[in-house]
Amino acid sequence: MAHSGSDADAFVTHGTRPRSVARASRRLGLALMGAAGPAVVTAFLVALTRPGTAGPVAWVGEAMATPLVGATGLAWAFHVAAVTGLAGVWIVGFALVVEGYFGVE
Repeated sequence: MAHSGSDADAFVTHGTRPRSVARASRRLGLALMGAAGPAVVTAFLVALTRPGTAGPVAWVGEAMATPLVGATGLAWAFHVAAVTGLAGVWIVGFALVVEGYFGVE
């Protein structure tokens, strides 16, 4: 819908503030990493105490090779926790980029 008048002095007064975006992203990312850390360690330690485990590196390789959709078990839980932790790292990285780009302290 058109309005009468000039757009020469129009500006946005209700935009998203970079500081709040960076703060929310940092909190979300740290929460994801905080939730994933104990889950990864617990799944890893349970897997190592099971009989027949070839070794830590081999088990992590097998766990990460499991499909994310449709799988079950300890390897799937480890996979989901690892993906959650990596998502947290990416979101904290996004917060750092926003802070650096907009000069937020």
